[in-house]
Amino acid sequence: MKKITVALLMATALTFSGCNTTDKEDDIISGSNPTEQELANEPVFTVVDQQPEFPGGVQAMYRFLGENIRYPAEASKDNIQGKVFLTFVIGSNGKVRNVEVLQGVHSSLDAEAKRVVNTMPKWTPGKKDGKNVAVKYNLPISFKLE
Repeated sequence: MKKITVALLMATALTFSGCNTTDKEDDIISGSNPTEQELANEPVFTVVDQQPEFPGGVQAMYRFLGENIRYPAEASKDNIQGKVFLTFVIGSNGKVRNVEVLQGVHSSLDAEAKRVVNTMPKWTPGKKDGKNVAVKYNLPISFKLE
């Protein structure tokens, strides 16, 4: 049986700005217990003072992905390899949401990458002006058979 390696690349946040908040949005961000609806409607930033962080840091994220990604049998059988580019939001509460494929390789690899990112634990949220905010995050995941 082929050895399977999942190589992970450094995740980077997008660097586009332009999100201005209103007083109502500030209340959502700083509120102690925002509802899921409020969180879904919170402004999403791409430039922040402090980036969100996976619990334990980047190496812990690599370990989490490596331990949880399962190479799809169909892709393995057909020797399909490549890099799936995902984008998602780390909410002001630290939860991952809105996981989307920016550039896929194959439907089975794309689905597996999305599945695993959706199971990530809460992150330390990003901060802007001292407040927790939602941040757009990009993550490339390489699937490689050896």
